Amino acid sequence: MFETKSATSITLAHSAPTPFVQQVGRAFFEAEMLSQFATTLVDRPDSLWLNYLDRFARLFKLNLAKQLSRRSVTEFPLSLVKDYPWHEVIRILVGRVDGDKRLTDIVFHWGNNAFDHWVARHALLDSKAVYGYEYACLATFQAAKEHKMACIYDVPSPEHDFVENLLHEELEIYPELNTPYRKYTRARQEHRTQRRRKEWELADIVIANSEFTKTSYAAAGLDVKKVRVVPYGAPPVYKEVTFSSSHKESVRFLWAGTFSIRKGAHYLLKAWKQIQPKSKARLNIFGAMGLPGTLLQNLPDSIHISGTVPRCELYEHYRQADVLVFPTLCDGFGMVVTEAFAQGLPVITTNRAGAADLVKHGVNGLIIPAGDVHALTEALEWCMSHPTELKAMGSAALETAASWQWSDYRRSLVENLRDGLAMAGYTS
Repeated sequence: MFETKSATSITLAHSAPTPFVQQVGRAFFEAEMLSQFATTLVDRPDSLWLNYLDRFARLFKLNLAKQLSRRSVTEFPLSLVKDYPWHEVIRILVGRVDGDKRLTDIVFHWGNNAFDHWVARHALLDSKAVYGYEYACLATFQAAKEHKMACIYDVPSPEHDFVENLLHEELEIYPELNTPYRKYTRARQEHRTQRRRKEWELADIVIANSEFTKTSYAAAGLDVKKVRVVPYGAPPVYKEVTFSSSHKESVRFLWAGTFSIRKGAHYLLKAWKQIQPKSKARLNIFGAMGLPGTLLQNLPDSIHISGTVPRCELYEHYRQADVLVFPTLCDGFGMVVTEAFAQGLPVITTNRAGAADLVKHGVNGLIIPAGDVHALTEALEWCMSHPTELKAMGSAALETAASWQWSDYRRSLVENLRDGLAMAGYTS
């Protein structure tokens, strides 16, 4: 069943056509293994009801067309998509008016459970295996087992309790971050962990995006013998990168992605204040704001916060910067690292970023201990005092990106999948 390219047999299920999910779909499509992609809301340009829904959403000052543009399926034919959109539409509308995110969380879990049961009932026909994602496939896997289908489980994030307990430690240090939403999710941690454990037990093979992700599950006592590690690929390298030899007056640091506690944003602000005002360095922040306003007061003029920008625009900012700063406390991978590499940008990141597997300390970036303000400050200062070395790191970053592209990820995923399922007893 999985040994030949002619076997079209896998249902891929995820609530959104995110870039990494579409790469999985493309891998299966190229290998002639993709039966269908089950999801919630996707962009269908010719859909009359979506056009009417966009007009309705504008009454809530919500640009649904912009939301849909991020849900375009581009890596395989739209004809293979089977969608179940209404719960996701409601979640988006609620998120627009929900202040502290608790109602959004309730609606998300309601919709997630509905999507899971819909896939179990309606999206497994003509498939011999299902590829599901963490916390979204319990009913799907249970139905698949009844039909003697193989269950493939993708875990893009570290083990749930590991993440929650790590964040809880941060809240004890910074109690101002302990919002009502954080308390709400903490109270539901055990129940949500148990759902993930049941999914893991039903899986025949588990796909992890890094050794860090795999290790977090091993530390929690789960069976990792069925885990295959397939790191995410880099986008196409930018071939017109030039590394100027002229001396610049200041170093330009870049942040990309949600500016939050989990990503170590509060540590970066603390480190940045320690290098000021003696430095002329600049820090440009692009991404959704996830820190409370109390931590954003009296920021130096050298910090510029811009919010979320389109990816094409973000890539241009990568090319204008000197270093990406990604001091995450816990990240299964961190695709901003490979995105930066593809634009010739070295990276400062931590030992708790899965993408650190691709970072060679002192060659294409710097790796520091997570949650260490002193180490982060030293890394920032090193970059400011070693502009020549930074340029060399940028060249090495491009080479790293070129050596592991999304095409390499897709090939490795299919190879690992075939091998892992054969070991689990699924043969043609």
